[in-house]
Amino acid sequence: MKFKRSADESQKKRFRAPSIDAVIDAVTSYVKGQLVRPLSGAGRWLLFGIVGGVLVGAGVVFTLLGLLRLLQTELSGISATESRLSWLPYLIVLVVGVALLVVTLQRISRTELFSDREQERVSK
Repeated sequence: MKFKRSADESQKKRFRAPSIDAVIDAVTSYVKGQLVRPLSGAGRWLLFGIVGGVLVGAGVVFTLLGLLRLLQTELSGISATESRLSWLPYLIVLVVGVALLVVTLQRISRTELFSDREQERVSK
């Protein structure tokens, strides 16, 4: 259901001063240029980052599972269920996973995530 404007409202809109229209146009173009476009770019950047992180994480998990299966197959004498060293392939995969995690965390540059003022405060 559409509402009809009264004659007074449409006349007020027609007789609005041109300076008000210019201000409204300036504000809307400013908001679009300074807020909407950068946020849409940031959203796209964030989306690709999340999707990439999930895919890389899944790849690492599948690689570690493949390594575990390889070790269980190749070390079948050690990893047999009756063997006392059946936990060894799991330990090897755990060590490799922790090593990957340590290398990854060392490669992250956290200083880029802060502003200059926060960097100075954190470094002191």
